[in-house]
Amino acid sequence: MGRLDGKVAVVTGGSSGIGKGIALLYAEEGADVVIVSRSEENLKEVCKLNENKITYVAGDITKEETVKNIVEYVTKKFGKLDILVNNAGCSTIKPVTQIKMEDFDKVFNLDVRALFHLTIEFLPFIIKSKGNIINISSIASSHRAPNLSLYCGSKGAVDNFTRCWALELAKDGVRVNGIAPGAVETNIFNVMGLPPEHVQKFKDEAKSHIPCGRIGLPEDISKVALFLVSDEAYYINGAIIPVDGGTGAI
Repeated sequence: MGRLDGKVAVVTGGSSGIGKGIALLYAEEGADVVIVSRSEENLKEVCKLNENKITYVAGDITKEETVKNIVEYVTKKFGKLDILVNNAGCSTIKPVTQIKMEDFDKVFNLDVRALFHLTIEFLPFIIKSKGNIINISSIASSHRAPNLSLYCGSKGAVDNFTRCWALELAKDGVRVNGIAPGAVETNIFNVMGLPPEHVQKFKDEAKSHIPCGRIGLPEDISKVALFLVSDEAYYINGAIIPVDGGTGAI
């Protein structure tokens, strides 16, 4: 307990799933955590779980105004930022023959552009604090699959941003790492626009390829996210850590 005492963290996509798990664990370890999501109702529910340490900014991070609001909130309330977790993301499951440009824009605006935008806005804070950036990627960036070209492509971009930024910012004392989850039980399954029976089929198919025999849980990811921003990980930089139940070994 207390490994993040005195730290301030921003976690995007913090109202559910992986982001919620990371926010709760960071707060438990002493950090003041600002969670961000479009769903204000869900954000409020997460904040109730640790009202002393978790606050929120509601909004769509693909919008300029939301990014501005987040930066202004953190500046006024804390005056610093030590940890940025770029977790918010989305996916679509379509063959390339059916993909429209609006599908491309939806995925890349959130998974790539918003991540980039928020990072460069907070860089002065992170450099000043010699802090950490965690980008949540996916094993989809290295284990491609049919009908997931947009998601695989967006996460490939995230991985390369992570490695390049790690090289560039190391001299400033900033570490940049990524986490590549496998299939994880989160709300992303419910926002892909698939019927429930297709979602279940997708989960069953994913589970059949996981050596550990189960789909991941948010806490499987949050524990790694805690380690990477802790003092114990001071010599880890530019890494993309797979948390996939052994899927990457296949």
